[in-house]
Amino acid sequence: MSQVHENETPEDKVVEILSRLPPKSLMRFKCIRKSWCTLIKSPSFVAKHLSNSMDNNLSSSTSILLNRSQAHIFPDESWKYEILWSIINLSIDSDKHNLHYDVEDLNIPFPMEDHHPVLIHGCCNGIVCVITGKNVVLCNPGNREFRQLPDSCLLLPHPKGKFELETTFQAMGFGYDCKAKQYKVVRIIENCEYSDDEQTYYHRIALPHTAEVYTMASNSWKEIKIDISSKTYSWSCSVYLKGFFYLYATDGKEYILSFDLGNEIFHIIQFPTSRESGFSFDYIFLRNESLVSFCSRFDPSEDSQSCEIWVMDDYDGVKSSWTKLLTVGPLQGIKQPLTFWKSDELLMLASDGKATSYNCSTRNLKYIHIPLTVSEVIDFEALIYVETIVPIK
Repeated sequence: MSQVHENETPEDKVVEILSRLPPKSLMRFKCIRKSWCTLIKSPSFVAKHLSNSMDNNLSSSTSILLNRSQAHIFPDESWKYEILWSIINLSIDSDKHNLHYDVEDLNIPFPMEDHHPVLIHGCCNGIVCVITGKNVVLCNPGNREFRQLPDSCLLLPHPKGKFELETTFQAMGFGYDCKAKQYKVVRIIENCEYSDDEQTYYHRIALPHTAEVYTMASNSWKEIKIDISSKTYSWSCSVYLKGFFYLYATDGKEYILSFDLGNEIFHIIQFPTSRESGFSFDYIFLRNESLVSFCSRFDPSEDSQSCEIWVMDDYDGVKSSWTKLLTVGPLQGIKQPLTFWKSDELLMLASDGKATSYNCSTRNLKYIHIPLTVSEVIDFEALIYVETIVPIK
């Protein structure tokens, strides 16, 4: 037995065992003993559990968080969105390439408005940043905690006349500031005014974008500097990696908008220029702690899609370099990629709304049966997820 284990007390062993259990078990154990409740809520235990949860070597499976929504219409023709979150645990045999999975539906009572879906805009350390209507919410499905953020300091009521400022939500990012040890949310605002009282598009005058940052410690927003084109548009979920978050963006030309959460400075990263003719970049996500960009070309005559996947090798906050990882396809009946869940397994969404897993080595495509409680999925989001007990209240 090693010296470390010889000096290990019974209390140390309890901490070690508990720190490797899933959040659902820990939430139950908090009710068994007062001392366990105090332990599980302590910052040191939360940090140890987070470290173990993020260690991929401790788990043989990968968890993916799925967000699906549907507009449900009632007999009186009123309607509301139905939201279903699920966690799918995926694993694969190293020798037989057999895919195994199980699906757990999450019952999360979002503070949502009936006529608005829940859209994910970022995830970090088990905390998910979502928007539903005008509400920005941080939630941790692991411990079922929520925090509804205060109103924006930049978004204004809709203007009533000409030359009044109109502000519109444009994009959002979320991540962890390793220097300040704070979680931050960044919101980008599109601004314009109109030269006529009817506020028609042809009389719209674009103004520079503005941005604001929210920190959990202050529970408030403050304006920060942003210098990007007034034509910039982004619809993607942010991707967090090592103190930065990244957003797919376009101003007529696609690029990546990065944000240093420590210095609170935006940077622009150009996509690789050596892609094949007809391919356009559409998505960014993570693979093995690296940022991956996905570009595709759709052939309507064959109903097929060909894809190139590029990996950003190095990024110091200013410069970046890219390497083409592989080419996929052409594949028929594929709508879009979702995320890498293993180094060579790509989760994709088929045209019929089903989730599929594509093995880049064997080129096998396998459907994943996800039980649906909604008959027609409108929004389908997926991201690699690690369950934690990080508090947000």
